[in-house]
Amino acid sequence: MLRTALVTDRRYLNHHPGRVHPERPERVEAMIEMAEGLTRDGLTFLPPREATLDELELCHERDYIASVARTAGLDRYAFDADTTTSPESYRTALLAAGGVLTAAEAVLEGVVDNGFAIVRPPGHHALPARAMGFCLFNNVAIAAAWLIQRRGLKRVAVIDWDVHHGNGTQDMFYYSADVLYASTHQFPHYPGTGSIDEIGEGPGEGFTVNVPMPATFGDPEYLRAFDELIIPICREFKPEFVLVSAGFDCHFRDPLASMRVTENGFLAMTRRIKRLAAECCESRMVAVLEGGYDLKALADSGQAVIEELGREADEPIAPAADGDRVMPIIERAKNARSPIWKMD
Repeated sequence: MLRTALVTDRRYLNHHPGRVHPERPERVEAMIEMAEGLTRDGLTFLPPREATLDELELCHERDYIASVARTAGLDRYAFDADTTTSPESYRTALLAAGGVLTAAEAVLEGVVDNGFAIVRPPGHHALPARAMGFCLFNNVAIAAAWLIQRRGLKRVAVIDWDVHHGNGTQDMFYYSADVLYASTHQFPHYPGTGSIDEIGEGPGEGFTVNVPMPATFGDPEYLRAFDELIIPICREFKPEFVLVSAGFDCHFRDPLASMRVTENGFLAMTRRIKRLAAECCESRMVAVLEGGYDLKALADSGQAVIEELGREADEPIAPAADGDRVMPIIERAKNARSPIWKMD
């Protein structure tokens, strides 16, 4: 069994964006209760630390960080219609960004083979100077930048299977060849970004890979996209660390979207990414909780991912069954990509 760190804390329940807000504390509570009931070998629970100001500034402007800090103690502050805070939101957001760094540190130092940061608020919509889409700080982007700028890595892959396009993560690395960002997402859908022809610019051309898919796509289409496009490009990129924006809102039960991924689909995507990490970077990978708003789907899917993280990387990978509906999108994405990717 591979050793997995689960980084989480009940302090993540202290962020309250609103009574009827879908990004509610019960999300992490359901994940924690599920995780505490697991009996698989090799699990280690680690407490998160808070991210420092210097670490936040790897991705966010100082004035913006200060604007989030000023919400501390306020009953409510709305950055936009979807993204609101409560008195403890700022400290909870520091803990979310720091929780991902805690998991990455544990993997880098060999304490564990991989990790899952069960954090909130989520992060992949947060821009350098703007909160949006339930997100205050971009947890995954901060970790990617930290791995490169603080720990000296040269290549980090971020694979984002959340149902919404991670516009914030894409924006932060759009001109960089150090981070490969690959996203599967429902399209058209919030936030409206993530078209096939968004491939990066300048030195970053080709290092953004978007697979926008229409509603009702599920396991066959997602796995076909991984097998035909995302994994081959990532394998050529040869990441030294893999981060996963693990949003479970593409599950068929989720109330905020219309995709059809199942628990088996999340397991299969994890197995593919785990094999990639084993081939390229000594299995170093960390999954990070993003979206997912049906509590049962969230907990069941999270369990499938955690159980899979514990299995050895040589477990057999079944090819995608069918998935022909996604092939025109894959072919268009191949045509739009930079010629730096041979995909032989």
